Amino acid sequence: MNRIIVLGSGAAPGIPIIAYGWGDCNPHNPKNRRGRAGVYFEFDGTKILIDTSADLRNQLINHNINEVDGVLYTHAHADHIMGIDDLRALNYKIYDLFTDEPKNKPEILNVYGTKGHLDEIRHRFGYVFADIPATETTQRPQLVPNIIEFLKPFHIVKVKITPLSFTGHPVPTTGYSFNDGQFVLIPDYKTIPPQTLEYLQKIDVNVLIMPLTNIEPTMYHAGIEDDLNNIQKIRPNRVIFTHLGPKCDYDNIMRLTPENAEPAYDGLEIEL
Repeated sequence: MNRIIVLGSGAAPGIPIIAYGWGDCNPHNPKNRRGRAGVYFEFDGTKILIDTSADLRNQLINHNINEVDGVLYTHAHADHIMGIDDLRALNYKIYDLFTDEPKNKPEILNVYGTKGHLDEIRHRFGYVFADIPATETTQRPQLVPNIIEFLKPFHIVKVKITPLSFTGHPVPTTGYSFNDGQFVLIPDYKTIPPQTLEYLQKIDVNVLIMPLTNIEPTMYHAGIEDDLNNIQKIRPNRVIFTHLGPKCDYDNIMRLTPENAEPAYDGLEIEL
Protein backbone atom coordinates (compact mmCIF):
# COMPACT_ATOMS: atom_id res chain seq x y z
CA MET A 1 0.00 0.00 0.00
CA ASN A 2 1.26 3.48 -0.90
CA ARG A 3 -0.27 6.10 1.36
CA ILE A 4 0.14 9.18 3.50
CA ILE A 5 -1.60 9.48 6.88
CA VAL A 6 -1.92 12.83 8.64
CA LEU A 7 -1.51 11.59 12.21
CA GLY A 8 -2.10 15.03 13.71
CA SER A 9 -3.23 18.22 11.98
CA GLY A 10 -2.88 20.79 14.76
CA ALA A 11 -0.33 23.42 15.70
CA ALA A 12 1.61 23.36 18.98
CA PRO A 13 -1.36 23.69 21.41
CA GLY A 14 -3.69 21.34 19.50
CA ILE A 15 -7.43 22.07 19.28
CA PRO A 16 -9.17 22.66 21.64
CA ILE A 17 -6.50 24.58 23.52
CA ILE A 18 -6.21 24.19 27.29
CA ALA A 19 -7.74 27.24 29.01
CA TYR A 20 -8.57 28.84 25.65
CA GLY A 21 -10.89 26.42 23.89
CA TRP A 22 -11.76 26.21 20.23
CA GLY A 23 -10.94 29.74 19.05
CA ASP A 24 -12.68 30.30 15.71
CA CYS A 25 -13.06 26.56 15.10
CA ASN A 26 -16.55 25.07 15.20
CA PRO A 27 -16.56 22.61 18.14
CA HIS A 28 -19.38 20.61 16.50
CA ASN A 29 -17.23 19.66 13.53
CA PRO A 30 -15.08 16.65 14.55
CA LYS A 31 -12.48 17.64 11.92
CA ASN A 32 -11.61 20.64 14.09
CA ARG A 33 -10.44 18.45 17.00
CA ARG A 34 -6.70 18.30 16.34
CA GLY A 35 -3.69 16.60 17.83
CA ARG A 36 -0.17 17.89 17.34
CA ALA A 37 1.23 17.63 13.82
CA GLY A 38 2.81 14.46 12.49
CA VAL A 39 2.77 12.47 9.24
CA TYR A 40 3.28 8.81 8.32
CA PHE A 41 4.36 7.81 4.80
CA GLU A 42 4.32 4.29 3.37
CA PHE A 43 5.64 3.33 -0.06
CA ASP A 44 6.18 -0.21 -1.35
CA GLY A 45 6.51 -1.51 2.19
CA THR A 46 8.89 1.22 3.39
CA LYS A 47 7.42 2.98 6.44
CA ILE A 48 8.54 6.45 7.47
CA LEU A 49 7.47 8.66 10.39
CA ILE A 50 7.87 12.43 10.19
CA ASP A 51 8.32 14.01 13.64
CA THR A 52 7.31 12.55 17.00
CA SER A 53 4.54 14.75 18.35
CA ALA A 54 3.44 14.91 21.96
CA ASP A 55 0.38 12.88 20.90
CA LEU A 56 2.41 10.16 19.17
CA ARG A 57 1.35 7.18 21.28
CA ASN A 58 -2.36 7.61 20.57
CA GLN A 59 -1.71 8.45 16.94
CA LEU A 60 0.25 5.24 16.33
CA ILE A 61 -2.32 3.13 18.19
CA ASN A 62 -5.22 4.70 16.31
CA HIS A 63 -3.67 3.71 12.98
CA ASN A 64 -2.20 0.36 14.04
CA ILE A 65 1.34 1.52 13.25
CA ASN A 66 3.80 -0.66 15.18
CA GLU A 67 6.94 -0.51 13.07
CA VAL A 68 8.78 2.06 10.97
CA ASP A 69 11.99 2.02 8.95
CA GLY A 70 13.09 5.52 9.92
CA VAL A 71 12.06 8.77 11.58
CA LEU A 72 12.61 12.19 9.98
CA TYR A 73 12.72 15.39 12.02
CA THR A 74 11.73 18.80 10.67
CA HIS A 75 13.02 20.71 13.71
CA ALA A 76 13.40 20.38 17.47
CA HIS A 77 10.46 22.38 18.79
CA ALA A 78 8.53 20.64 21.56
CA ASP A 79 5.37 19.85 19.58
CA HIS A 80 7.51 17.98 17.02
CA ILE A 81 9.76 15.94 19.34
CA MET A 82 8.10 15.39 22.72
CA GLY A 83 6.76 11.95 21.78
CA ILE A 84 10.26 10.61 21.18
CA ASP A 85 10.17 8.29 24.19
CA ASP A 86 7.31 6.34 22.59
CA LEU A 87 9.70 5.22 19.88
CA ARG A 88 11.03 2.61 22.31
CA ALA A 89 7.91 0.54 21.60
CA LEU A 90 8.93 0.46 17.93
CA ASN A 91 12.31 -1.08 18.80
CA TYR A 92 10.56 -4.30 19.81
CA LYS A 93 7.69 -6.47 18.73
CA ILE A 94 4.87 -5.95 21.21
CA TYR A 95 4.50 -9.66 22.00
CA ASP A 96 8.13 -9.82 23.16
CA LEU A 97 7.44 -7.29 25.90
CA PHE A 98 4.61 -9.13 27.60
CA THR A 99 5.35 -12.84 27.32
CA ASP A 100 7.80 -15.15 29.04
CA GLU A 101 9.56 -15.86 25.75
CA PRO A 102 13.18 -14.64 25.54
CA LYS A 103 13.32 -11.12 24.15
CA ASN A 104 14.73 -10.73 20.69
CA LYS A 105 17.58 -8.31 20.15
CA PRO A 106 15.99 -4.88 19.67
CA GLU A 107 15.80 -3.38 16.23
CA ILE A 108 17.89 -0.21 16.05
CA LEU A 109 15.82 2.65 14.69
CA ASN A 110 17.47 5.29 12.50
CA VAL A 111 16.45 8.91 12.95
CA TYR A 112 17.38 11.70 10.54
CA GLY A 113 17.82 15.44 10.89
CA THR A 114 20.27 18.28 10.44
CA LYS A 115 23.21 18.41 12.84
CA GLY A 116 21.68 21.33 14.71
CA HIS A 117 18.35 19.59 15.21
CA LEU A 118 19.89 16.29 16.29
CA ASP A 119 22.24 18.09 18.66
CA GLU A 120 19.24 19.77 20.27
CA ILE A 121 17.39 16.47 20.58
CA ARG A 122 20.48 14.85 22.10
CA HIS A 123 20.74 17.73 24.57
CA ARG A 124 17.15 17.22 25.73
CA PHE A 125 16.88 13.44 25.38
CA GLY A 126 20.42 12.12 25.60
CA TYR A 127 19.25 8.73 26.83
CA VAL A 128 17.47 7.83 23.58
CA PHE A 129 20.54 7.28 21.42
CA ALA A 130 21.91 3.79 20.97
CA ASP A 131 25.49 4.66 21.92
CA ILE A 132 24.43 5.05 25.56
CA PRO A 133 24.21 1.64 27.32
CA ALA A 134 20.79 0.62 28.63
CA THR A 135 20.30 -1.33 31.85
CA GLU A 136 16.91 -2.62 30.71
CA THR A 137 16.07 -2.95 27.05
CA THR A 138 12.56 -1.57 27.50
CA GLN A 139 13.57 1.51 29.49
CA ARG A 140 14.46 3.76 26.57
CA PRO A 141 14.45 4.01 22.80
CA GLN A 142 17.51 2.79 20.92
CA LEU A 143 18.00 5.32 18.15
CA VAL A 144 20.86 6.01 15.77
CA PRO A 145 21.21 9.66 14.66
CA ASN A 146 21.89 10.30 10.97
CA ILE A 147 22.97 13.80 9.94
CA ILE A 148 21.45 15.03 6.67
CA GLU A 149 22.26 18.01 4.45
CA PHE A 150 19.97 20.15 2.36
CA LEU A 151 19.48 19.06 -1.27
CA LYS A 152 21.66 15.97 -0.74
CA PRO A 153 19.38 12.94 -1.29
CA PHE A 154 19.55 9.78 0.79
CA HIS A 155 17.49 6.59 0.91
CA ILE A 156 15.46 4.79 3.53
CA VAL A 157 15.09 1.32 2.03
CA LYS A 158 13.20 1.97 -1.25
CA VAL A 159 12.39 5.65 -0.76
CA LYS A 160 14.55 8.48 -2.09
CA ILE A 161 14.43 11.50 0.22
CA THR A 162 15.71 15.00 -0.52
CA PRO A 163 15.99 17.37 2.50
CA LEU A 164 14.84 20.94 1.85
CA SER A 165 15.68 24.14 3.71
CA PHE A 166 13.02 26.58 4.98
CA THR A 167 13.54 29.82 6.88
CA GLY A 168 11.84 32.52 8.92
CA HIS A 169 10.70 30.29 11.79
CA PRO A 170 12.56 30.86 15.10
CA VAL A 171 14.87 28.03 13.97
CA PRO A 172 15.69 26.85 10.43
CA THR A 173 13.43 23.94 9.50
CA THR A 174 13.75 20.93 7.24
CA GLY A 175 11.20 19.83 4.67
CA TYR A 176 11.35 16.64 2.63
CA SER A 177 10.73 15.58 -0.94
CA PHE A 178 9.98 11.88 -1.37
CA ASN A 179 10.76 10.12 -4.65
CA ASP A 180 11.41 13.39 -6.48
CA GLY A 181 8.04 14.95 -5.75
CA GLN A 182 5.68 12.04 -5.27
CA PHE A 183 5.09 13.64 -1.88
CA VAL A 184 6.58 16.87 -0.51
CA LEU A 185 6.26 18.09 3.08
CA ILE A 186 6.89 21.72 4.01
CA PRO A 187 7.43 22.27 7.77
CA ASP A 188 6.86 25.41 9.83
CA TYR A 189 8.16 28.26 7.72
CA LYS A 190 7.93 31.95 6.89
CA THR A 191 9.92 32.03 3.65
CA ILE A 192 11.13 29.56 1.02
CA PRO A 193 14.82 30.07 0.19
CA PRO A 194 15.61 30.49 -3.55
CA GLN A 195 17.49 27.17 -3.81
CA THR A 196 14.55 25.28 -2.29
CA LEU A 197 12.03 27.00 -4.55
CA GLU A 198 14.21 26.28 -7.58
CA TYR A 199 14.26 22.58 -6.69
CA LEU A 200 10.48 22.46 -6.15
CA GLN A 201 9.83 24.16 -9.49
CA LYS A 202 11.99 21.64 -11.34
CA ILE A 203 10.13 18.56 -10.12
CA ASP A 204 6.53 17.46 -10.62
CA VAL A 205 5.00 17.73 -7.13
CA ASN A 206 2.11 15.33 -6.74
CA VAL A 207 0.97 15.80 -3.10
CA LEU A 208 2.15 18.84 -1.12
CA ILE A 209 1.55 19.08 2.62
CA MET A 210 2.24 22.53 4.05
CA PRO A 211 1.46 24.40 7.29
CA LEU A 212 -1.27 26.98 7.83
CA THR A 213 -0.91 27.96 11.46
CA ASN A 214 -2.83 31.21 11.08
CA ILE A 215 -4.87 32.79 8.29
CA GLU A 216 -2.99 36.07 8.61
CA PRO A 217 0.82 35.96 8.54
CA THR A 218 2.63 36.23 11.85
CA MET A 219 6.24 36.92 12.78
CA TYR A 220 7.24 33.27 12.38
CA HIS A 221 4.57 31.73 10.16
CA ALA A 222 3.35 32.28 6.62
CA GLY A 223 -0.33 33.17 6.19
CA ILE A 224 -2.82 31.84 3.71
CA GLU A 225 -1.96 34.40 1.01
CA ASP A 226 1.73 33.46 1.33
CA ASP A 227 0.81 29.79 1.00
CA LEU A 228 -1.39 30.39 -2.03
CA ASN A 229 1.34 32.44 -3.73
CA ASN A 230 3.84 29.65 -3.12
CA ILE A 231 1.38 27.08 -4.44
CA GLN A 232 1.14 29.04 -7.68
CA LYS A 233 4.93 28.94 -7.97
CA ILE A 234 5.27 25.23 -7.16
CA ARG A 235 2.11 24.06 -8.99
CA PRO A 236 1.46 20.81 -7.14
CA ASN A 237 -1.36 18.50 -8.15
CA ARG A 238 -2.87 18.41 -4.65
CA VAL A 239 -2.33 20.47 -1.51
CA ILE A 240 -3.11 19.57 2.11
CA PHE A 241 -2.87 22.25 4.81
CA THR A 242 -1.82 21.04 8.24
CA HIS A 243 -0.41 22.48 11.50
CA LEU A 244 -3.73 24.34 11.77
CA GLY A 245 -4.20 26.83 14.61
CA PRO A 246 -7.31 28.16 16.41
CA LYS A 247 -8.11 30.70 13.68
CA CYS A 248 -8.34 27.95 11.06
CA ASP A 249 -11.85 26.53 11.09
CA TYR A 250 -12.06 23.54 8.75
CA ASP A 251 -15.05 24.72 6.71
CA ASN A 252 -13.73 28.27 6.47
CA ILE A 253 -10.36 27.10 5.13
CA MET A 254 -12.22 24.97 2.57
CA ARG A 255 -13.96 28.13 1.34
CA LEU A 256 -10.72 30.11 1.13
CA THR A 257 -8.67 27.57 -0.83
CA PRO A 258 -8.65 26.51 -4.50
CA GLU A 259 -10.22 23.32 -5.79
CA ASN A 260 -7.02 21.26 -5.52
CA ALA A 261 -6.35 22.32 -1.90
CA GLU A 262 -7.98 21.36 1.40
CA PRO A 263 -7.35 21.48 5.15
CA ALA A 264 -6.16 18.31 6.84
CA TYR A 265 -7.84 16.59 9.75
CA ASP A 266 -6.54 13.98 12.15
CA GLY A 267 -6.53 10.62 10.40
CA LEU A 268 -6.78 11.94 6.84
CA GLU A 269 -5.42 9.18 4.59
CA ILE A 270 -4.21 9.83 1.06
CA GLU A 271 -3.67 6.89 -1.26
CA LEU A 272 -0.88 7.27 -3.80
